[in-house]
Amino acid sequence: MFKPKHLQKGNIIGTVSPSSPMAGLLPHRTMRGVKMLEKLGFVVKNGEHAFNISQHTAGSPKERADDINNFFKDETIKAIISFIGGNHSNQILEHLDFGLIMNNPKIFMGYSDTTVIHFALHTQSSLVSFYGPSVLTQFAENPKIFPYTEEYFKKAIMSSKPIGKVKPSLQWTDEILDWFEKKDLKRARRMKKNAGWQWLKQGKAKGPIIGGCITSMMHLRGTKYWPDFSGNILFWEIPENDYDFTKGECPENIDTYLTNLDISGTFSQISAMIVGRPYGYTNKETLKLIKIIKERTKKYDFPILFNVDIGHTDPMITVPLGARVTVDSYKDLFEFNESGVL
Repeated sequence: MFKPKHLQKGNIIGTVSPSSPMAGLLPHRTMRGVKMLEKLGFVVKNGEHAFNISQHTAGSPKERADDINNFFKDETIKAIISFIGGNHSNQILEHLDFGLIMNNPKIFMGYSDTTVIHFALHTQSSLVSFYGPSVLTQFAENPKIFPYTEEYFKKAIMSSKPIGKVKPSLQWTDEILDWFEKKDLKRARRMKKNAGWQWLKQGKAKGPIIGGCITSMMHLRGTKYWPDFSGNILFWEIPENDYDFTKGECPENIDTYLTNLDISGTFSQISAMIVGRPYGYTNKETLKLIKIIKERTKKYDFPILFNVDIGHTDPMITVPLGARVTVDSYKDLFEFNESGVL
C-alpha cells in the first residue's frame, strides 16, 4: 500500500463533492465547515465543481471526478476531503485516473458513500485512504467539531505514529437538526451517555482494516473494485434510510447485506469484524440487529466488536484503510499498530 505524507498546519486541503450537491444547497453549512478547517490551521481550496447542483448530484460524473484528479495532480494540495457522501459516487469511478493517483499519493478522506471511492483507491491505486469526518457533517458541527472526532482525526493524519489504542467516546448523538430550516444554527445537538463497546463474539485477531458504509459497499460487490478481504479485519456501519433521514437503514435490509457477504465468501476470508454504532436505531432495533449479526456469523469463529465510534453517529474515529490493527476481546482491546501516513 502507498501511504501519503502526514498533514501539517498551514497545508492546503482540497474539498470535493463526489456525489451529493449539498455543499451547493447549504451555503451556511459549507461556510461553517470550511471555517472550522481554517481554525484548525489549514488553508482550504474548494473544488471547481464542488458547489454544482445537477438534480441529485453535484454535477456530471466527469466533473466530480475531475475535481479529485486535479487535486491529486496539484502538488500544493496535501489532503482531499469530501464535503459529504450521497449515493452516486460509483458514477465517477470510470473517470478517475488511478495511475495519476498512485504516482501522487496524498490523504483522501470522507465517509458514507465515499466508501465507494475508498474501495476503488484501495484496489486500483493501492492507496491508504481515510474513513473519517466530512466537511458538511463533522467539521460544520455547532458550535465546533467534537473533541473526540478532532483527536482521532489528528492522530490518524497529522502524525506518522500509529493511532494506538482506541477508547470509546464518553457521549454520542444521532440527533438531526434540519439543515434546510437552519435549525442547526440555533443550538448544539443533544448528547447521550455512551454505554461503550460490546463484544458479540470473543477472540483476538490482527490484520489490515478495511470497510465502510454497508449499503455503499454493496454497490461494488462483483466488480473489479471489490477488495480482497483475505486476512483483513472488516468494519461496517449503517447510514440513514431512503425514506426518513432521521432513521437508520432497517435491520431487515442489513440482514440481506450480511447474507450477501456470507454467500459471496467474504466472511470466510476475514479475521475479525467491527460494527459501528447503529444510526437512528431504537433499543429494540439494536437488539434485533445484534440477533441478526449473530445468526449470519454463527458458522464463523472470528471476534466481533460492536457499537464502535465509526460512521453516521457522532463523534467518530478516523480509520486509515489498510493499516494493521489488533482486536482482542480478552483485553477489551481495539488498537491501530500501523500508521496510515508517512
